[in-house]
Amino acid sequence: MAIRRAFRLLTDNFTNVFKLLLYRLVMGALFVGLSYFILDLGLRSLLEGEEMKHVLTMVGDFFEALVSGNTGYLSSFRESFLDALKALGAAFAADLGSIIGSFAGVVVLYLVFRFLNGMATFGMMSISYDRLSTFGKTSFSAAFFENLGRAVRYHLLYVPLSFVYDVLSLVLCWFFFFYTPSVLGDTSVLTVLLGLSLTIAVYIVLQAVKLTFISSWMPYAVENKKVLAGLRDSFTLKGKFMRRFVSYLISVYLMVVLNVVCGFCTLGSFLLITLPASAIYLLWLQLVLYYHENGRKYYLHARKVVGDAEDMPVESEIDLDLES
Repeated sequence: MAIRRAFRLLTDNFTNVFKLLLYRLVMGALFVGLSYFILDLGLRSLLEGEEMKHVLTMVGDFFEALVSGNTGYLSSFRESFLDALKALGAAFAADLGSIIGSFAGVVVLYLVFRFLNGMATFGMMSISYDRLSTFGKTSFSAAFFENLGRAVRYHLLYVPLSFVYDVLSLVLCWFFFFYTPSVLGDTSVLTVLLGLSLTIAVYIVLQAVKLTFISSWMPYAVENKKVLAGLRDSFTLKGKFMRRFVSYLISVYLMVVLNVVCGFCTLGSFLLITLPASAIYLLWLQLVLYYHENGRKYYLHARKVVGDAEDMPVESEIDLDLES
């Protein structure tokens, strides 16, 4: 029910997607430009070297072999790829100072821009909260600046914590993908596909777990203007974990499918819509779950107030006759 209602709220307020898209396009252009400048200064010789070209060629050949069913290439890919990575690592080690400086610069830049993107996300949460609680219509600029202080405090905590969690998740998935064939004792196409499928599943589950734990953090911070108290409230999962986890797990899977299919069918162009829409959908889902968990009613649309929670009927709706 929460998934369906969040989708209804997303489609009814779809103009927010274009506001977030415009903001992120500006931030993305700045990030790409500055990142290219930093990497070009320190890594040009390495990125244009034979070792890097060999690694990129092997990645392309891997997917070609996966599609064509070239079992001979797939069976030897792991060892060959690790050798190529070792050669690339040796080339990097020869110029370690500039590499560390460049990557540190890009990581810091990434965190800064993730922080700046978070400012807009927090503003969007405030807009969504006003829409849900009072059916109010708040402008993006008003929500952005009104919540700027809380947004800064929130993302000073969220960005580094989320970054560490995501890095650890990717490292776990890396080992999971490369060592699954070894554990199974087989390097056939089916085994590689199974390893890739399980790796994607593990990553999605880890993201669903993260969203489960932080589900009510931002809604609480927007409503009560208390960031740390919101974090404590979000980690209070008694009687909430399964509903949150299942909702986020299904939602993340649906978003992955939607983005992959739309990106493939439109050569990536429709991702300009689906990616910000996915981000805002998660905000609506967080709010819907937050209201359900606290036994609160909210506006589904102008003529209907709904709500459900453990201490309320499973379905409780009030139709508002605004014309009377």
